[in-house]
Amino acid sequence: MRFNEIPGLSQKHMEEWFQNAVSPGSSLLEFGVIGKMKPSFLHCDFEAGESIMAYDVLDWELNPQDMIHGGITSTGFDTSLGMLCHYYAEPNILTTVNLSTAFLRPIRLGDTMIYHSKIKSFGRSLVTVDGEVYTKSNGKLAATATGTFKILHYKTKQLMEAQKTKE
Repeated sequence: MRFNEIPGLSQKHMEEWFQNAVSPGSSLLEFGVIGKMKPSFLHCDFEAGESIMAYDVLDWELNPQDMIHGGITSTGFDTSLGMLCHYYAEPNILTTVNLSTAFLRPIRLGDTMIYHSKIKSFGRSLVTVDGEVYTKSNGKLAATATGTFKILHYKTKQLMEAQKTKE
């Protein structure tokens, strides 16, 4: 079965899922750097296995050269690519196996990073996603990435929530 043939999933459901994932109060934004980066959802295509997310460049994300730190760009890829995988892998959780990023041009304060993510392959336990970051100011490609994620079939979100409650 292909990822876009999973019962119960659809374009409308995908749009709602992404909107909820980045809305204030979502669990994704409660912890650490992802919440501080303030991702926003722009678009998705259920049939194609694609999503587009945006992140404004914030002053705390800059390196000493006054450009966005490469780790922040990579975190945006990990989050954006991972969210796309998470949508199709529900109710299972997943983890990043590998993330390879190439930095092509600087990204500066005041700009917005537009992350395009597309599923390359979706297997029973591994998902590979390609990503590109464009700067909103000029539309130029600033970075690319490929991420591989492992679906943890034995750990559903419900199980993880139950374990959190016990702690």
